Amino acid sequence: MAIPTIDPADVGATGLAWLLFSYGYILCYASNLISEGSDLLLLVPSLAGLVGGVVLPFLGAVPDGTIMLFSGLGDIEKAQETLSVGVGALAGSTIMLLTVPWALSVYRGRVDFDEDNNMEP
Repeated sequence: MAIPTIDPADVGATGLAWLLFSYGYILCYASNLISEGSDLLLLVPSLAGLVGGVVLPFLGAVPDGTIMLFSGLGDIEKAQETLSVGVGALAGSTIMLLTVPWALSVYRGRVDFDEDNNMEP
């Protein structure tokens, strides 16, 4: 089974930019659809606990799992190489999702102290 690919030399810089922006638009649009749908599901009081505890984390994990699934398709040697890239991307996105809110909360939560180690208003 041959995996369809696009050779960068065939499309040039303009074609690569078009692919980048079109893929980015599709991802942004899909993300907005998931966000709007999850907000609507949270409006149903009887489903709010199920949606917040099960459905939303599942919807967040589906794209990562799909990337890992398609990274492992093909010949076993090539699959191991591409799967390691997928695992790296998954780990990188998880680390970023943990680090950015932490850094922002440290930045926004900082306070000034006076000479007596009391917080200044």
